[in-house]
Amino acid sequence: AGDGGTADGGAGDGGTADGIRLTLADGTTEEGEPVCTYDHRLWWDASDQTTTALFVPDAYATWPDGRSMRFVSDRDTVATEAIPLPADRPRYTDFLRDHGITIDGNPLDIDGPAWVIMGNEGYHLEEDGYGDHAWDLVRTDDRGARYTGFGSRNEDYLVWGAPVVLPTGGTVVEVVRNAPDNEPGSYPDDAVNNLVGIWLGGHYYLYLLHFQQGSIPASVRVGAELPAGAFVGRVGNAGVSLEPHLHMTLMYYDMDPAGESGTVRTWSIPGEWRGTWSADTPTGPATRHDWWVPTTGQWVDDTKF
Repeated sequence: AGDGGTADGGAGDGGTADGIRLTLADGTTEEGEPVCTYDHRLWWDASDQTTTALFVPDAYATWPDGRSMRFVSDRDTVATEAIPLPADRPRYTDFLRDHGITIDGNPLDIDGPAWVIMGNEGYHLEEDGYGDHAWDLVRTDDRGARYTGFGSRNEDYLVWGAPVVLPTGGTVVEVVRNAPDNEPGSYPDDAVNNLVGIWLGGHYYLYLLHFQQGSIPASVRVGAELPAGAFVGRVGNAGVSLEPHLHMTLMYYDMDPAGESGTVRTWSIPGEWRGTWSADTPTGPATRHDWWVPTTGQWVDDTKF
């Protein structure tokens, strides 16, 4: 992984991980491939709870019957046991690739690469599981600057108003389009995210956040089936956002939480970009990856730069 990202299978173990069996306080068990662990930190508020995500491919089904990911709190777990998984059992990474639950292109329709101002690190790990595996994307110039002037106005930011296109096709399940944009540097306690939610299959979704107020077209409506590359709005600064950027993450909707501590909710889950070029500078030279998990500070695009 020459420029600092995660290559080929970074979203999971891709076929080498063994499984675990978790025994719950009520005597039931949950077993599968461990995908990730969430610590439930919310900004500066720490938590003594952790939740383990397990992948169970045989339980994949369309909404609302899917159970292919199980989220188990340590508060409900009384024993953990390592178990072997069958060699022919699909692993998380391979399964998502085979089912098109991937990022297949740069969602910023701009001249040049997008810059990952924050990847699956930093403050995304302080969002109680809602943003752990997200990417925040902006635009820079050839020197790496993301704004002109003092950066005190939304219009100063090079990504402000940039067209956003779907990196992966799917069905629209949620749209918020008319929340006001913030001035850079702060947001109100009751901030609302302008967003587009896309169903990809099973209980898996793609969410794009912080659109410019009023920029999401009427064609982007609940129930619409949109292809990859469809225009879905413009980058804004609405919601929980300090400066214009696009927030993107794969999500899983857990309809059947395990244990007494579980709740019906969504989780940000690991994902990969397909056929991506990345570099540590905005002008390259970029390296192509069949599969990639971009990290903070990388520039990424669909084409060589």
